[in-house]
Amino acid sequence: RERGGRFASLAELAGSAGAGRPSLERLAWAGACDELAGGDRRRALWDLGIAAPGGGLVEPGAQLALPLPLPASPDLRSLSAWERMLADYAGTGMTVAAHPLALLRPSLEEMEKPPVTSRDLATLPHRSRVRVGGLVVARQRPATANGVVFLLLEDEHGTINLIVTPPVYERFRLTVRTEPLVLAAGVLERDPAHGGATNVVVDRLTPLDAPEAPLAEVKELPREEPDRDADADAADFRAVAPAVMSFASGRRR
Repeated sequence: RERGGRFASLAELAGSAGAGRPSLERLAWAGACDELAGGDRRRALWDLGIAAPGGGLVEPGAQLALPLPLPASPDLRSLSAWERMLADYAGTGMTVAAHPLALLRPSLEEMEKPPVTSRDLATLPHRSRVRVGGLVVARQRPATANGVVFLLLEDEHGTINLIVTPPVYERFRLTVRTEPLVLAAGVLERDPAHGGATNVVVDRLTPLDAPEAPLAEVKELPREEPDRDADADAADFRAVAPAVMSFASGRRR
């Protein structure tokens, strides 16, 4: 980098970085090549597939072919904001762009009783009935809590503490234990006797579904089909959701 400066093109990246095709594909899906591809990850993936050296074609020590300009990529459908978010999580385990709840918020606002945000909870009175949605970032079931499960949700504005009592946990066990995006209904508690901490005591939990629009599956394209469209029958957020912290075990699950 000190000798040659920044990479000027995808062809230069593929020819000079010393990375193989799988690594280049991961870089493209993670958004590392967006600047070289005009922000189009599909174009980056296509061009790197053409520019990357083929495996098993060059003997050790042999001279590589001279760099050639890449042909223009076909007119590929751009990734949606949701698909880019899936690609971020699949490639790096995080996203610095839109939060999943920010992308889902327009569809949530169309519900008969839209869920409130973490920011709204600060203005609602104690014992209000609320619905909230978010990404599960932590689960805790301490041995000293008599079976109570604590969930920490994250939306586009902050975090929300959920308290799941044993009867509710037994009723919605699978959702509590496995779903990365949930919609919770319950009672807001902000008891001054407990320092004014804001919690939602949950009585109902449901999975929060991804948008119904066609989504792209984040995966490596097959070698024999380099022009395969990235549209997929299902784009399940569970496959790329960030790991959830379990405080009880001290590790991510």
